[in-house]
Amino acid sequence: MTSTLCPFCEKHSHMTVKWAGLYSFARPGFGSGSALQGVATCDHCGRASLGVASDHSTSGSSYENYFNATPDENFEWFPRMGASKDFPDVPEHIAKAAKEAHSAFSINAFMAAILMARTVVEATAKDKGIKTGNLYAKIDEMAKQGIIRNDTKDAAHEIRHFGNDMAHGDIEDLPDADDVKDVLALMDEVLREVFQGPAVTARLRSRRSSTQP
Repeated sequence: MTSTLCPFCEKHSHMTVKWAGLYSFARPGFGSGSALQGVATCDHCGRASLGVASDHSTSGSSYENYFNATPDENFEWFPRMGASKDFPDVPEHIAKAAKEAHSAFSINAFMAAILMARTVVEATAKDKGIKTGNLYAKIDEMAKQGIIRNDTKDAAHEIRHFGNDMAHGDIEDLPDADDVKDVLALMDEVLREVFQGPAVTARLRSRRSSTQP
């Protein structure tokens, strides 16, 4: 029995194998080998994914039996499912972009992650009514209006610097995983300050007011 997190419906579901077979490959310096591959459909949504396992079972009389008997953790699935995170209290369109940034990072799409983080910062400014000027001016205006602190302004500018390189085609020196991780942490901080912190404060204030005589 094989199960995984479906990249289409995002449910942890049993995968029903429709076809399976072995393929041979050669790795320079390591010799040749073989791997099991199979097309399987999600029992929840019916969409098909490809599962590949180089360390696989040989139990049973068919490749489909091999597939079903191979431990879940031995499979690599395609398309990949990007890990993300939730952004409660953030406007839906901005939260979607922020989730996409984290999802891109989880599959090593570093440039895409940084570009989406830059998009999140600019969309945040626009959501607060700051729609004119370039991103540099929008970030400074958010600080001027007290929407973000000066420390957060500096964080937003760092995201802008990295994002501008990607947007303008300056990609000779690509960011590494640590760079992207830090950029996303700064993006999360911008969202916490602008949207999430005020929302939590408002809920606490509302609950406190409702309990007072």
